[in-house]
Amino acid sequence: MHVINMADHVAEELARASLVSPRRNWRRALLILAALAVLAAVLTAAADLPPWPALVLAALAAAAAVGVIISEARYAGNRTRRAQLHAGLQGQKQLVRVLSVLDDDYYLVNNLKLPGRGDDVDHLVVGPNGVFALETKHYSGRIYRRDGQWYQAKTSRRGFAQPERPIRDPARQLKRNVDYLRACIKRTDPALSRRTRLWIEGVVVFSHPRASIDLAEAERQALPFPILRPAELAERIRGHVPWHGLSRGDVSRLVSMFAHLRTPGE
Repeated sequence: MHVINMADHVAEELARASLVSPRRNWRRALLILAALAVLAAVLTAAADLPPWPALVLAALAAAAAVGVIISEARYAGNRTRRAQLHAGLQGQKQLVRVLSVLDDDYYLVNNLKLPGRGDDVDHLVVGPNGVFALETKHYSGRIYRRDGQWYQAKTSRRGFAQPERPIRDPARQLKRNVDYLRACIKRTDPALSRRTRLWIEGVVVFSHPRASIDLAEAERQALPFPILRPAELAERIRGHVPWHGLSRGDVSRLVSMFAHLRTPGE
């Protein structure tokens, strides 16, 4: 299988949420200014120099200390968001591993940015039997639906049940992205879309090893896309029988197109 990595927006957002550069820069500034302030104070006392250089440096060091405190507070406040982004990255990496069993007739495109939208498609598999859009969720705990709303119920490390929390509907999110991607492909290359009768198969994948998908069969059947675990994914893709297959040229043309998709309204 050929792997193509587009811009990793999740990793970029995780880097921003981690505040790596601001925290590092404030700490460096504090160390340098504090050292200079101490040196200036020693020279002032030893050589009977005017005190204002030491005072200025001490004030700057105090300002840098405030910057360190603020950046560390922001970092602590981003803890939940960082955990979510890190979980997303772990889920994406796991899918790359499980899909590596597909042969070289398939392409895996990771993190496809949708033009004109803030969303992206986590993974796209393109092969002779179609195009598959994968929405990856790396949630642990019990995943279930009630009155149309999705929920996650986790258990703490000590074994205590935690309050349920609502989560975004992954099937609805995927359907919105699939419909938009299909419109982008049709706008970018209408001849290919028309000739191949291109259809995109969607799959929602819960990748966390401690996820329990608690959905009745009737609920699963009512969803627009199947809900799978990573171990089921490769076989599902290989076993799919399309209405209209894709030639090697069609596959290459589609994969090349993803680098310059046009918005439907262009």
